[in-house]
Amino acid sequence: MKPEERPIGYWLRELDRRVEDAFRRTLDGRQLRRRHWQVLNGLGPQDPFWGPGERPYEEVVADLAGRGWVTPDGTLTADGETARAAIAADVAEVRRRAAAGVPDEDYLTTVRTLARMADNLSAG
Repeated sequence: MKPEERPIGYWLRELDRRVEDAFRRTLDGRQLRRRHWQVLNGLGPQDPFWGPGERPYEEVVADLAGRGWVTPDGTLTADGETARAAIAADVAEVRRRAAAGVPDEDYLTTVRTLARMADNLSAG
């Protein structure tokens, strides 16, 4: 089957699955999950990726505090900053691989198109 013969929903789910898998493979060696990265990178429970069934934010912060990377209230420590910088490089590589060969304009068109489709569906 040619790629264009599959509906957009298929490709959205497939890309999401592959992004999650790439993050899992990248972060597993550090015994981390994507939510750890998001908390270290300054996101919180208001993050749009934080959905039902996710590990509670407080649990992720407690795990990071146990590693000495954040204080119990979620403030980044010096060790946390070092870890964040190292993980940021890993995450940048995942993003680079995901977008390899996609011209910037095509990427922006895709993002704008998906945002428009989401807006179209939220209005109804």
